[in-house]
Amino acid sequence: MVKLALLGESYPAQLRENPQALRDVEVVWSGSSLESFRAQVPAKRPDVLALDFLELNGVETGAVPGLMEDSGARHAIVTYRFARRGVLQQYPAGKVRLLQGPISLSLLRAHVHLAVLDAMLQPQSAKPAPVAPAPLASAPALQLGAPGAVSTVTVPAVPKPPRYSAEQLGVLLEVSSAVQCECPNHLSQIVSSLQAFEEYSKHCENRNEADRQVHALLYRYTAAARAVMEEALTALVKHENIQL
Repeated sequence: MVKLALLGESYPAQLRENPQALRDVEVVWSGSSLESFRAQVPAKRPDVLALDFLELNGVETGAVPGLMEDSGARHAIVTYRFARRGVLQQYPAGKVRLLQGPISLSLLRAHVHLAVLDAMLQPQSAKPAPVAPAPLASAPALQLGAPGAVSTVTVPAVPKPPRYSAEQLGVLLEVSSAVQCECPNHLSQIVSSLQAFEEYSKHCENRNEADRQVHALLYRYTAAARAVMEEALTALVKHENIQL
């Protein structure tokens, strides 16, 4: 059986809500503290690491390979919300699988087995190809407002704080609805992504004052969108009588 160690803010809550999702995987450690991970996981000797980061740009290039080396893991599944394409290209294919998260434990289970299977099928002499991000479709440039145009969208000057924690969103990511509906799962992913982009936009690099204003605008609009989707999620949680 494959041994798996999980590092991420939502993974412990996901496991509590849906322990059967990783039924044929031995979870040897789960937590959100990097310090505890480094202190406890090497003795567990996991085969695969599942590492969840909100923003991959802020993770040191050697951090993931270092965690793999220290723990003896042969593979790592790294999930993230946002990352620059140049950052994604720094990770070696064949040992590190990159996925935009958050993801359910069922999807994680599939990638754990795929990572092990890929290693079994790959010739020992073959060199892994570099990671190449998927091509992005071309899109028209974003127009924040034509000269003389009046915006009809009003956003609060001070965004409301997030209503849901990473642990609560992790529960909603795994919860089963009373009917054939996965709206709680999908809405939790949307809210989590909006929370992550809200935080991401606060730390974007600014070349000048115009950049600062645009990023401030993105931050406020994202916070407003996140608050609206949290209202929708709250209504759904009440309707489904989900206990958080």
